[in-house]
Amino acid sequence: MKKKQLTLAILAALVYTGGGYGTAFAGHDENLQSYTIDNIVVEAEQTINQFGDTVTEQSYYRTGGDVKVITREEIEKRHYTDLTEAIKRIPGVTFQNPGYRGGEYGYQFYNNGVLINGDSRVVILIDGRRVDNLTSTRINSNSTSGSKSTGVNLDQMIGIESVDKIEVIKGPGASAYGPDATGGVINIITRKGVVEHKGTLDLSTGSWHKHNYSLTLSGSLDDDPTFHYFGTVTRNMSGDTKYVDGETGQTGTLGGSNWKEDAVNIRLDKDLSDEQSIKLWYNYKAGRDGYPISTPRLKYWNQNDWERIIFGAAVGQLDTNRALKGAVDPDDGIWKPARTLTGDTRNPGYANLYALDGKVYNSFSKFKNNDWELKWTFDKDNGMESFVRLYDQNHRYADRDKYVWGDAERAALVQDYRTRFPAGATQAELKQWIRDHLAPFPGGDPAKVQEWLEKTGGSAKEPTSWHEERNRGFQVQYAKSIGKNDVIASLTYDKAKNYDKWRKNNGTLAESHTARDSVIAYVQDKIHITDNWDLTPALRYSYYSGYHSSTAGDDVQGKGNVNFITPALNTEYLFDDTLSMYFGWAKGFRPLRQGDYTSTDGVFYTPLEDERGDSWTLGVRKEFSQHTALAVHYDWTHMGNAIATLPIWNDADGEYQSTAVNAKEDKKSFNITFDHAFDKHFSMSASYTHMQDKWMAKPGWVLDPNWGYQGGSDVNTQINRLRPQNHYALNLSYEKGKIYTGMLMNWYTGCSYTAFTDSQFLVLDWNFNYSFTPDLTGYITVNNLTNEAYQTSYNAWNGVGSSSMPGRSLMVGARYTF
Repeated sequence: MKKKQLTLAILAALVYTGGGYGTAFAGHDENLQSYTIDNIVVEAEQTINQFGDTVTEQSYYRTGGDVKVITREEIEKRHYTDLTEAIKRIPGVTFQNPGYRGGEYGYQFYNNGVLINGDSRVVILIDGRRVDNLTSTRINSNSTSGSKSTGVNLDQMIGIESVDKIEVIKGPGASAYGPDATGGVINIITRKGVVEHKGTLDLSTGSWHKHNYSLTLSGSLDDDPTFHYFGTVTRNMSGDTKYVDGETGQTGTLGGSNWKEDAVNIRLDKDLSDEQSIKLWYNYKAGRDGYPISTPRLKYWNQNDWERIIFGAAVGQLDTNRALKGAVDPDDGIWKPARTLTGDTRNPGYANLYALDGKVYNSFSKFKNNDWELKWTFDKDNGMESFVRLYDQNHRYADRDKYVWGDAERAALVQDYRTRFPAGATQAELKQWIRDHLAPFPGGDPAKVQEWLEKTGGSAKEPTSWHEERNRGFQVQYAKSIGKNDVIASLTYDKAKNYDKWRKNNGTLAESHTARDSVIAYVQDKIHITDNWDLTPALRYSYYSGYHSSTAGDDVQGKGNVNFITPALNTEYLFDDTLSMYFGWAKGFRPLRQGDYTSTDGVFYTPLEDERGDSWTLGVRKEFSQHTALAVHYDWTHMGNAIATLPIWNDADGEYQSTAVNAKEDKKSFNITFDHAFDKHFSMSASYTHMQDKWMAKPGWVLDPNWGYQGGSDVNTQINRLRPQNHYALNLSYEKGKIYTGMLMNWYTGCSYTAFTDSQFLVLDWNFNYSFTPDLTGYITVNNLTNEAYQTSYNAWNGVGSSSMPGRSLMVGARYTF
């Protein structure tokens, strides 16, 4: 009740602050009054074209579509500290992160996977260039676990201070960026030096010992105003995050979630003429992040449950029937061990064991990125660029997971317990054995925890093995306006490698690697049929070489060689000055990854095939006045051959077994956005998003009916329970004189108790700015204002509530311009 009263009070205060009605513009994006493109300040009338599309440096690639642009002005006014924080306000965008910075190497569910309208096939770009690596095992090495993520952690790519704008394109509206972007595209446009010398210093501190520091310098040479420079240095760090447990309502601390990251970004631009320029860009980012894997479930966070959980995971359950009958294994003469209890279903509260990783052993992950790009723009025509681009990406990832259940250690524990207590132990004997042999409760006696830590070798040390991902390539693009035709043709060649490196016991360095090359060709013709109608056919050719590995055998070497052509068609029509419509279709194709070929044709000896399908998008925009606008967007993706992880009957084991197979998929989403400016000071943007999936098994598979499948082939019931059914968002902003304040409300409803601790969550983020002088602004930001207990993702292995998001946090800071 207090949370609801507080929410109403804040809303009332924001509405009350409205003043006289002015000449505000109701755009589809916040802070679109002006921003900079190539050192030219673009005013409100020019930030959108006649169809209502937001214009950016690279918007000429797209025709229509549901596109949101986050501007530099919005980033600074809202004080977003990373890309995730900025993008999460976009309707239809969700993240698969449980609320902390780091993530265990190689597992998508423990990292910052992004979905657009429920689809993880999302392409991440920096200045229009893809940043994923074809051979990456960063998020997931293969599709045999059903992962289709691009494999990029957004917050590790680039610091937010280096970002000028963020384009979020939903659906197939930008086919230029790849046939595998059925979910959409996130394009990060970097900052370019301005004409005058300018610097900013931004310092903030707040909850959980969180500190942010950034210094930015921008300008041009005094004796050569055509030479621009931009540079920034940032450091972000935090202690352990607090969260609210949705099952108990208690506040807990996520041990081991502390992190520290540094970033340096430099961009140099030389304008050779109005049509020609050279750009040199360098980006460095590195960090050390803890990975506690899962938030502890506080209902099981006690001594007795800890002993139950860790005993079940290490030893399992004694098969008393076999023991009483004197049954022994004929091979080795010892008691036959029962199955150990792993996962939340067999061992409720199992996720609490991860506290040993984060809280006790301080396991961690490390990353270091060194990227550069050299781009020569040799012509500009009707806003389109012709250029040659060279690029080089070097990403290094390592982790140190100290707490590991090894087979040998587990077998020794089982044998010791079975030998001592063949018929079972008394409660006192059991407790004593656990305390003698297993890790103590991390929330219990600190002295015992420290004693165990020292006994088992201490905290995690520096990694002795790591992965290095390298991308090198070039891109050539030629664009020309010919009458009513804007034609773009491009060719990209990319060499991707993934190195596994490790130090042997003798100190020497060993390595193996996997390599794959790709050639991508693209041609597009945007036909301006009339002033009110654009039609854009496009064709894309993609070639992927087979995987080449330094260690794989002949049965794997070279597999994966594939080439294909994918067409696309987009159109946009303006009925009058206030009403426009767009439609898009694209053929989708996602090639399999390396791991799909290294496994023996899947669990059921059926080879997985490349994903193929079609994506459609349809939308309407209506401006009722210069203050009020409405946008409706619908996406439909039909994959005739998708990859899904489904529980299928396995005759060999006599049970249902989850495995990745090729299936059919129908994915539909609906977005509606309403923008309104109450006056020249106070504006709002409200949105609603709904997503629905339907998976259908191909002939021959029998699916588990206990999951609610209809007719043995429809997994719709279970899939849609694993996320909120509805997402409502309300974004309010008020600006007058020296004051700017904003409130973002995210309301998730239709949450199934199968996956979430409540049927709905209301999350509020608030910020307040005050300009003491034209050069000095103080600010306060509060995330999760009402300290809501909520989750945005679910992991069945760890159980309901194990992916709790952070609780309330406050940051106070100042930004000084000089």
